[in-house]
Amino acid sequence: MKTYLYILLYIPMTLAWTPLARSAAAPSPAYRIETVAGSGNIGDGGAATAAQIANIQGVAVDSEGNLYLSDTANHRVRKVSVDGLIGTVAGTGIAGFSGDNGPAKDAQVNLPYGLAVDAAGAVYVADLGNNRVRRIAPDGTIATVAGVGPDGPLGDGGAATDAVLLAPRNVALDAAGNLYISEFFGHRVRKVSPDGKIITVAGIGVAGFSGDSGPAASAQLGFPAGLAVDRNGILFIADSQNKRVRKVSGGVISTALNGSDVNSAIGLFGVDAVAVDASGTLYVADGASLVQSFTAAGKWTAIAGNGNGGDGGPAVSAHLTLPQDLALDLTGNLFIADGVRARKVDLQGQIRTVAGDGYLNALGDGGLATVALLSKPSAIALDAAGTLYIADTGTERVRQVLPFGRIRTLAGTGIEGKITNQASVDLAAATALYSPMGVAVDRAGNVAIADTLNHSIRQVGADGLMRTLVGTGKPGTGAEGLQPGQMPLNGPQGVCFDHTGVMFIVDTSNHRVLRAAPADQVFTAAGNGAPGDEGDGGIARLAQLKVPSACALNSAGDLFIADTGSNEAVPGGNRIRKVTPAGIITTVAGTGAPGFSGDEGLAIAASLNAPRGVAVDDGGNIFIADTGNNRIRQVTPDGVIHTIAGQGSNGFFGDGGSARAAQLDAPGGLFLDGSGTLYVADTNNNRIRRLVPDSALPPPAALAALAAVNAASQIQGPVAPGEIVSVFGSGIGPADGVSGTFDSAGLLASVLGGSEVRFDGVPAPLFYAQSGQINVQVPYTVNGNSLTHVEVFYQGQSSGTLDLPVAAATPALFAVAINQDGPINSETSPAPRGGILTFFATGEGLSDGPNISGKAADAPYPRPLLPVTLAIAGIDAELLYAGSIPGGAGVLQINARVPSGFVPPGPASVELAVGGFAAPTFTVWLK
Repeated sequence: MKTYLYILLYIPMTLAWTPLARSAAAPSPAYRIETVAGSGNIGDGGAATAAQIANIQGVAVDSEGNLYLSDTANHRVRKVSVDGLIGTVAGTGIAGFSGDNGPAKDAQVNLPYGLAVDAAGAVYVADLGNNRVRRIAPDGTIATVAGVGPDGPLGDGGAATDAVLLAPRNVALDAAGNLYISEFFGHRVRKVSPDGKIITVAGIGVAGFSGDSGPAASAQLGFPAGLAVDRNGILFIADSQNKRVRKVSGGVISTALNGSDVNSAIGLFGVDAVAVDASGTLYVADGASLVQSFTAAGKWTAIAGNGNGGDGGPAVSAHLTLPQDLALDLTGNLFIADGVRARKVDLQGQIRTVAGDGYLNALGDGGLATVALLSKPSAIALDAAGTLYIADTGTERVRQVLPFGRIRTLAGTGIEGKITNQASVDLAAATALYSPMGVAVDRAGNVAIADTLNHSIRQVGADGLMRTLVGTGKPGTGAEGLQPGQMPLNGPQGVCFDHTGVMFIVDTSNHRVLRAAPADQVFTAAGNGAPGDEGDGGIARLAQLKVPSACALNSAGDLFIADTGSNEAVPGGNRIRKVTPAGIITTVAGTGAPGFSGDEGLAIAASLNAPRGVAVDDGGNIFIADTGNNRIRQVTPDGVIHTIAGQGSNGFFGDGGSARAAQLDAPGGLFLDGSGTLYVADTNNNRIRRLVPDSALPPPAALAALAAVNAASQIQGPVAPGEIVSVFGSGIGPADGVSGTFDSAGLLASVLGGSEVRFDGVPAPLFYAQSGQINVQVPYTVNGNSLTHVEVFYQGQSSGTLDLPVAAATPALFAVAINQDGPINSETSPAPRGGILTFFATGEGLSDGPNISGKAADAPYPRPLLPVTLAIAGIDAELLYAGSIPGGAGVLQINARVPSGFVPPGPASVELAVGGFAAPTFTVWLK
């Protein structure tokens, strides 16, 4: 009781009701962030054939002939009208989950995959990244119809919205209105009845093949993908791992099509998608980039993708890139989700593109870089004149941004192409590239390109011609001392130069870095070719690397390598390695274990996650693109690591403000200019951004006319329903601070000392008000919005407005923890291993309670709807309680047991996550 009494008194009085000033401790390096190239202009409102689409994973056609497609990597669902115009019907382009019960175009989706349209025109979306299926009603509103998120019960027999779905990939509807969902990682197919109940109709949840001629719910599937239902209610499943189409009829499962079927003259090499027409003919998209049909009479026919042709001719002679889904309209036209295009095969067998430019034309060349289109930019470099070079991987180009801000294509055609010429042959720079992922500029201004899937390093010289510098065009591994044109490479992703003009090549799939001096032989600089993590402190060329992806050098000749690693069983990667001019290799950041930890501690004790970029300066600073953590981190000369950009959650936010409050999405290549500005390839946001140093962060009130920060972390960013935020401004409250109190009904007032804050017009509960700061709880009514409009009033007059993005959760820990015996945890009062620590946070989002803003929590105390995890010293802690603080509002109390295994004494990092949203780390002290 002593602990809880202490909490009830301490937290509301000192953490929620009094001013929350920024810490006086010395800040980590501070930057502001801005975009210099790339935009979200993807062609909406214009011709669908001129639009840019990324990785189409689903297509569906309604009864009027409108085509719907999942623009998966752009996190949108788009519609192509019968007159050929394209628009977005769901998704903001930023991955996330928000917007239910509101306009679908303002909602967030996350990797939408399969689609289905019912007779009324409602569109069903397999929102794979959110582990949900959502429905876009004919009036344009969106709602979840199945799936509760990443965690929960299987839920069979109950409401579909309470069941867990594991990567719902495709959906289909039958004539009775039943919705079928393939769980790609759940190895099941589920059915949602019109009354919203869910059951499993096929698969036991374990990948494999079994059960034919028996009950479908007792059979095994392996990564089920496409679905189709015929007019008789028979369900067809693309059983992708098993390379079969399975059929469920009357609850019994069988194999309808088999990859080894002797009736197939063409073969069936895999199954990703399936469709069925009114006559019972099956259409199959398989792993050989073919579409075939199989009639009810057992006849196989090639439909599309059996040649090298293009649009405007027979589909059977056309080349398909990667068919991922199929759909039929009412007249029998077949639509194919083919990579970055949607294509149509008409009744005469002719093929044409109906959506997607394929990043060929409408890219913005000749215009401002900030309104141009990029696709998956991987690496960047600057020359001495300030021209920026971009390895724009998704468009198969290297782009060039001139100092006055205009963009153009330097090399590549937009169509992937393989090398057919030897190194001595000069070619036009417009020669095709194949997934360029690295770029660097030498002292003479020549641009070197890591042409990854051509397994070569290409160069565009000042004469505008392209030549191959290193590589044979075919993957391989060569011996030491070969000439550059004879040295095989295997998927090189990075290239960099030292100040003498020596080129270093990150030979990624050979797990090595090569050294190529001008007009000299090629030798190994680091990596023995075997993936692993051995060799620190020894000779670099005898050590092991694992999937390295980028490099950088300082003027002293030290080579830094982003040793990226992968998720395979072989250890290695997740580090930054350093090779001295003497050839000795050491680790300068990362423990090798993927994860996120260690900020404000030694970099060699921190966890990184698949770093894909590195840059260094001559002052001893190392900059890291911590790709899997969606952060940019800096190792200062004292060896301490700091996050300088990104919150950890993927998204796009923050331009013009603090880089630490911004959101990134899989940042990759880095490059430093001479002024200390850091350029970042924000890969999944399709932008190049830069971090400009601030000598010191200004106080919160100076960030803007109004600024809002999380009350615990004091960081700007999205807000969550129920979160406590501090709003800073000038003249927004009384000169003397006023603290809020709960009334007899347990509610906080929304007007305090003459101050009022409204979110989308809804008055918010206030904890504290003073002239420069108001502490307020974000109303739960913002749930489902992508943005919330905030307006502050004082004495009835508006003091200013700001618009804030909304997220499902934005967790942050208050800077206090309570030991089990009552005192505040500190260096002089550490917690024992196995003991209990109590933490306090805000920003956890919706709870299972009434979600009444400003209402003091009483029993039964609400708990967050999103799952809560907490790790201490990198080890998951047992959570004894994670719910609303008794008698308080907006504060999450967490009682956690300190891991009792081997945990070293002293400072230990605390990592809180709510529903996958990570909080900034916090430090406690252990005995």
